[in-house]
Amino acid sequence: MAERTLCGTIMFNSAKYLYTGFMCHQCIEKALKAYYVNVHNERQPHQHNLERLAELGNLFDKMNADKKDILKKLKPLYIATRYEDDKDDIAATLTKPYCETLLSETGVLLEWILNSMMSSNSSQCE
Repeated sequence: MAERTLCGTIMFNSAKYLYTGFMCHQCIEKALKAYYVNVHNERQPHQHNLERLAELGNLFDKMNADKKDILKKLKPLYIATRYEDDKDDIAATLTKPYCETLLSETGVLLEWILNSMMSSNSSQCE
């Protein structure tokens, strides 16, 4: 699982916690978009809201409360268009222990999304 969150791990090991959070968000965003394309056989929505992406992919209702909580944690970490003050506020919350947990939770959620995609592929082949 660690290799699947490699960019986040590299940022974490460099003590760049703001970008650790961003990479975790990106990891799950891309996985949700891949799931959407796999299930709907069409281009993914231009969207960064993780909960919305999960809903559009018909995956949100299949998630337990823990997985939905991870999405909520990751949601504010999309930073590309944030104002500098927002980045500073977010960065203040991203401590080393918090990012360690975030990386672990991202790995768990990613694994679940990928397994869901694989089981979706299996049912389409039958």
